[in-house]
Amino acid sequence: MGEWSEYFEDFPEENPANWVNGRFDPQLREQLNKESAQQAVANLEVRQLIANAKRQRKAKALFETGDCPQCGERELNSYKISETFYLCECQECGIYGAGTTHDEALAKTADAIGEGLDWHEGSLY
Repeated sequence: MGEWSEYFEDFPEENPANWVNGRFDPQLREQLNKESAQQAVANLEVRQLIANAKRQRKAKALFETGDCPQCGERELNSYKISETFYLCECQECGIYGAGTTHDEALAKTADAIGEGLDWHEGSLY
């Protein structure tokens, strides 16, 4: 008895990967797979561009570094993103908070102690 791949080479109509919307169409499946791979590459490029833009924006917006209320390290960066949006995030433990003023952002950061917030795990804004 041969491998499954050999069986599917001999009987491509038995391979579920060659079916599209209930129809046997290996050419269409191949085209769809190529398009899906191209889309994945494009999505990765877009995510990298967005991440770079966020880093550049935050680098320009950084105005203060202070002590983190959770870990105590001097790694709490404060950013003024716009006139009405301030962001505080610890580079060490990942706690964060945002607000319309710097004081509000600091307060929300302190209020988040113990909630398990970590900006390293996802997008903040």
